[in-house]
Amino acid sequence: MRLEVLDEKHGVIRVRIDSEDDLWLLSLLLAPGDIVKALTTRDVSLGFEKRRIPMVLSVRVEYTEFQPFTNRLRVHGVVVEGPDRFGVLGSHHTISIGIGSEVTIIKSNYDKKLLDEILKIARPINILLVAIDFDEYAIALLQTQGLKIVENRSISLPVSDEIFEKEKEIVVEELARKIVDIARRYSVEAVVIGSPGDLKVEIKKAVEGIDKELKIYLDTVANGGYAGLQELLNRNILGSIIKDTAISKAAEILEEFEKLLVKDISMVSYGLNNVALAAELGAVKKLAIVDEMVSGFNELREKVEKMLRDVVDKGGDIVIVPADTPVGMRIKMLGGVIAILRYSLELDLLTDKKGS
Repeated sequence: MRLEVLDEKHGVIRVRIDSEDDLWLLSLLLAPGDIVKALTTRDVSLGFEKRRIPMVLSVRVEYTEFQPFTNRLRVHGVVVEGPDRFGVLGSHHTISIGIGSEVTIIKSNYDKKLLDEILKIARPINILLVAIDFDEYAIALLQTQGLKIVENRSISLPVSDEIFEKEKEIVVEELARKIVDIARRYSVEAVVIGSPGDLKVEIKKAVEGIDKELKIYLDTVANGGYAGLQELLNRNILGSIIKDTAISKAAEILEEFEKLLVKDISMVSYGLNNVALAAELGAVKKLAIVDEMVSGFNELREKVEKMLRDVVDKGGDIVIVPADTPVGMRIKMLGGVIAILRYSLELDLLTDKKGS
C-alpha cells in the first residue's frame, strides 16, 4: 500500500491499492464517519434512458464489505460530494475499491500514531507453497488473509522405469515453469517446496535454471496436494520465513498468554471489557486482536479504537491477526482480544468496582 498524508491537521490521506492484502489493510483503516473519495460508476437518468457513467464521489462511510480473495472492498455510505447535475447528494452509494484504485480518505478521528502502528503490524506476507508427490501436486499462496489455492492437479506417471524417468523430467520442468510464472505474477517473497524423497531437490534445480533470484526453501512432506500443503503449514521452516509477520507474532503472544494463564492469571487479560480497562491503566505490554474487531462497524468500534490508542500511547505492542487463521480462531474463542500485562491486575475486581 502506498499511503500519503495530505493534511495531517484534518486527517486527509491518499491511498493507492497495489495488492489483495492492501484491501484487507484498508478495511482495518476505515471507520464509520470517515469520508472516502474515489472514481466510481453510478446509474443516472439521461432523458428517457438510464446509463451507468463514471464520476468522482465522496461517501460518508456507514459500513464496508470485504471478502478475502475477491479483489474488491465495497464501501457503503451516503454521498456528501459529487456532480450537482446528477442530484446524487444525500443518496446512498457503494464505492467498489480494487487493485490499482487510488482513494482519498478524510478520517473522522485521525490518529497518526495508531495509523502508523496498524500499517506496521499488518505488513502483508506473500509466500508460495508447493506440495508434490508422484500422484498429485498443489500450489498455494500463503498471504496475510490465509491460504489461497492456485492450482491442484493429479499426476499420472507410467510404471516402466525407463519411461518413468523421462515423464518425471517433463513434469518437473513443467512445474518449475509454473512456479516461476506464479511467483513473478504475485511478487512472492519466497517459495517453499515440499515432497517425499529428492523430488523437491530436482524441482528446485529446475526452478533455479529459470530464475536464480527466487528464494527457495525445501522441506519433506509425506504427501502432495492439499494434504501436503497442510503439512508445510505446520513446519518450522515457515516459522523462519514469516517470523516477523502478524500471524507468527500473534502465535507467540498466544503461547505466552496460555502459559501465564496457568502460571499467573493476574498477568494476562482477555475479552474487550477487561483488556480495555487494563489498557486504560497502562498495564498492557502486548495485545493480539482479531481483524473483525478492528474493522467492525458496530457499537463496539469506538471502544476498540480507544483501547488500541491507549496501548499505543503507553508504549505497548499490538498485533492484528486475521480471524480465519488457526491463531485468530483461538483468540476469537477468548473474546477476540488477549493481552500480556506489565504488572499483576485483579481485573475482575476492578471491573466490579468500576461498574458499582
